[in-house]
Amino acid sequence: MVTTEGQQERNSIACTTESASKPVQQQQAMQSTSATESAVISEDATKSQAQHSQLIDNNGPDLVGFTNQVVNTLREWYVLASDSITNILEGRLMQQLPKDLWLLGRRYELAAVQQGDQGWTESSYPSGFVDDFSHLIWCTYRSQYPPIAPSAFTTDAGWGCMLRAGQTLLAQALQLHYFGRDWSFSWENSLDENMHKRKQYVEIVKQFFDDYSSTSVFSIHRMASFGKQFEGKDIGQWFGPYGTASIIRKLAQEANHELAVYTTTDGVVYLADICGKEFRPTLILVASMLGIDRVNPVYYPFIQASLTLPQSAGIAGGKPSSALYFAGFQGDELFYLDPHYTRPAITHHSNSTPYESVNLATYSCSTPRRIPLSRLDPCMVFGYYCGTLESLIDLRSRIDLLADDGMKTIMTFNSGHSPAVEGSHSSGYDSSVLSTQARSPDKNTVPISENAQKTGGESLIELLSSSDTDNSGIDVASGFESGHSNSSGHRSESSEVVLEGDAGDDGSNEEEWVTDM
Repeated sequence: MVTTEGQQERNSIACTTESASKPVQQQQAMQSTSATESAVISEDATKSQAQHSQLIDNNGPDLVGFTNQVVNTLREWYVLASDSITNILEGRLMQQLPKDLWLLGRRYELAAVQQGDQGWTESSYPSGFVDDFSHLIWCTYRSQYPPIAPSAFTTDAGWGCMLRAGQTLLAQALQLHYFGRDWSFSWENSLDENMHKRKQYVEIVKQFFDDYSSTSVFSIHRMASFGKQFEGKDIGQWFGPYGTASIIRKLAQEANHELAVYTTTDGVVYLADICGKEFRPTLILVASMLGIDRVNPVYYPFIQASLTLPQSAGIAGGKPSSALYFAGFQGDELFYLDPHYTRPAITHHSNSTPYESVNLATYSCSTPRRIPLSRLDPCMVFGYYCGTLESLIDLRSRIDLLADDGMKTIMTFNSGHSPAVEGSHSSGYDSSVLSTQARSPDKNTVPISENAQKTGGESLIELLSSSDTDNSGIDVASGFESGHSNSSGHRSESSEVVLEGDAGDDGSNEEEWVTDM
């Protein structure tokens, strides 16, 4: 943190010195310029690009890259040490986790468990699981990018972790949109299908490059700028889960993206608002607060169940003061990607220069890490991708099944319009379709490994409760029954539902749920 703040201070001083050295006439001409807000931002972005080039020439990228490498290494040691100490204190080193592993709707099984000399359990993850995990798009802190106009920030280290976690969730939704669940590919394979996946993968990652390019639809620059414009957040200020979800929705709307984004903070999903006159592939973002200081244990089963759904795009949440992205679980521990690693920003290639594996290596991680549910911050955003109307119906069916079996869920579905838009337009669809098919999910849509496939008559409850107890020592069946407790701390803001295309919300009621580290 000290190194990052020092770097930001040096960048700020350098930019201020350069600005002060400009001729007085030029500054007066700039002050007299009258333009719209978008034109001003565009002008600031152009100047920031020039300032950025000058800063890199003066300071040298090698020194910045070396500093980032040292900070990343220190963080890696810190994470390993703190996790090991906590595991020792909680008695987890002697604890053997279940053999089942889940990753965004797909189930794997540990092939073997080896015993160490001291009796500590070391699990070797299946190669298919590691390959699947390594193809998750990992968005982290970046540095050495053009300043985010009108500020002098050339890195988001120290303040942008929740935005990066939101980007990571969105990136998985885009992979589901373009590839389905089978998104793995090889950089060396020259088969047409593999080449198509590789090309599309690059196009997805480019949407998160750190600049104002027209292809960088969801860049940190645009997210921070929209945060300032719509959420009242100064650039460099921490974002909460709901603010991040709201910005993603607005950016998708602004770009007329083929993926629609629907957000809700009270857990009610109004299906008529999503479908409209014609259904569009939609990412549903459900912002929730599942406790006060920690997640209420009654929600543990739903968090796990959510990550088994074929529509799951993951969860943007974290532990206190640090945002993380959760993609799967083993027992009572979630697999996560950590955005708190600073890497150099990737520059755009010309059309004649293709991107290779080495260019985008920092957007992937092949080392799964886990965190117990008991350490999570209660504020998080659940993401669900529905590419078709049938997939939306199936999602509702699965959530209803979980609730019917006694699980404490975070979301419900309403076949009509939200009160905010009731009667303002006709949806053009038959709401009875969503109602009559709500109890008939297609179990064959769950993309799990062949060894883990279940028969069509078994619910997700049966998949999760294959053992008598989970690893937190809470009986699964008892946990479902206790889900009716009202002491949840679930966040509800006057039934506020933010709709895709609703520009009336300014996000002013959002709390600072998750801060940065």
